[in-house]
Amino acid sequence: MAETQPAAADLPRTDQLSPRDGFRALWTLRHGTAGLYEALEVARRGLGPVFELGFGRFRPVVVASPGGLREALVEQREAFSWRPEGDPVARLFRRSILVTDGEEHDRARQAMAPAFEPARLREQAGAILAIVDEEVRRWPAEGWIEPVEAMRRIAWRVFEQVFFGYRLGQEELEATLPGLHAALRYIGPGLWVLRGRAGAPPRRAALLEEHVRRVIAWRGEHGEPGATLLDLLLAEFATERVRDHALTMLIAGHDTSTAQLSWALHLLARHPEWLARATREARAAPAGEGLAALRGDGLPVIDAVLKEVLRLWPPIHVGGRRTVREVEIDGYRLAAGQRVMLSYLLVQRDPATWARADVFDPGRWLDGGAPGPFTYVPFGGGPRNCIGAGFANLEGRLVLARILQLVDVAVTRRPLRGAMGATLEPRGGRLKVRRR
Repeated sequence: MAETQPAAADLPRTDQLSPRDGFRALWTLRHGTAGLYEALEVARRGLGPVFELGFGRFRPVVVASPGGLREALVEQREAFSWRPEGDPVARLFRRSILVTDGEEHDRARQAMAPAFEPARLREQAGAILAIVDEEVRRWPAEGWIEPVEAMRRIAWRVFEQVFFGYRLGQEELEATLPGLHAALRYIGPGLWVLRGRAGAPPRRAALLEEHVRRVIAWRGEHGEPGATLLDLLLAEFATERVRDHALTMLIAGHDTSTAQLSWALHLLARHPEWLARATREARAAPAGEGLAALRGDGLPVIDAVLKEVLRLWPPIHVGGRRTVREVEIDGYRLAAGQRVMLSYLLVQRDPATWARADVFDPGRWLDGGAPGPFTYVPFGGGPRNCIGAGFANLEGRLVLARILQLVDVAVTRRPLRGAMGATLEPRGGRLKVRRR
């Protein structure tokens, strides 16, 4: 007789946690859903790599094993759809590349692909560095910065310059920033998790919508065929679909870089030995055009720092899915219509796979790499991995290296924790810097 696989009803559930682990999980949520990633860590330790999360009406199955990720992202990917209509991401981004499946998604990805070719991205290195220089000149000669917002300004301006061909000025940035913050709060975890469905986007998010539409109209008049991502979108889609894709790429493309770079600064400030090594490497490298021309292994310590940042604190730390048919994942049969959370963070912090899993140690990347397939997936995996992964790597190394060339970052011992919003961002207060 064939062996019967356990059904979803047999999954470990968070209401089966021991009283001690249950209290710990609840304690992580004392500041709201921003601490949900910590609750997932507690649940994984108590229940194993696959379990059902009970959170109001939000009852997804969490998958946190390399084998489970491989099945969901590659081997069984046709059994999953991306975003239910009630999710805030779907309500804000509508029919964008981040929401759609099948032929509609493939068409969008194919249309955008030329904008992410490595040679084309390297041509933008000088523009990226120029924006870093402009923003750092706005910092105090000696004083404090809030890393998340400082990096947001850089990442936002870089994205619009590289992919929209649009120079975002300070006045327009300041006027649009409240709309961006409103949109980011909306698509992060919130009361909609308890209700199971999000309400309409907040009115203030209209400031960002209006900005994106202005940029689209401007590029339609002043663009060059195929020159930027926005030109490619305008050539392929009607205006409303261009809006969907452009808004999606702007938020996703800049917010993930914001998180990665702000985590890098915070973690370096709390690990003086790595701060010293990364700073020495940056200042030994050429500036300006020389830094822009560096390729390959030209900045090994900075590359290792950024990889370790993405391992410990991946900006997109879960991938949301819904099953469209019955499917077996990691030995459990899931029914059609089941929400699934693919936890990249838990896989990348699994002590069964990673030595000193919770320790910031860029040296692991200088001595080797990930311990196996689907153990390191900060950009997802399979055919729908992040289309902007190559750009994120280029931008990260250029921005971090240039900042370390321009400023001294002071060491701090302030507590540091994450907050789960649209991305997984650091909460550790301000950092002291001194311009050179």
